[in-house]
Amino acid sequence: MPSPSERRQSRRYPCYGPFDFRIDGWYITTGKIVDLCLNGCLLQPHLQSEVNINDILDLRFEVNRLTFRARCIVRHIAEDGTLGIEILLLSDRTRTQLKQLIEELDSARQ
Repeated sequence: MPSPSERRQSRRYPCYGPFDFRIDGWYITTGKIVDLCLNGCLLQPHLQSEVNINDILDLRFEVNRLTFRARCIVRHIAEDGTLGIEILLLSDRTRTQLKQLIEELDSARQ
């Protein structure tokens, strides 16, 4: 079975910023974003969250003073509580901004 990094659709970039998400319009959790790509991200909640794999959530996160909103699904929950998230739905404008941010993060790595 391939490792999670081998199954990823695109390269992830380390980043930092706050996030919050809602599940079913009521459950809210907060934390920090650890890495990001066009298709998903890794989140580290401040407290143990009550989410399950395949839960759909409305995510809001901020990186480099840019705020993004996306409809997402939980794909992985690590023993330490970090969450592997796949982005399901972004507006065209948000996707363009996310692509630009990824380019900035890529440039900063080089």
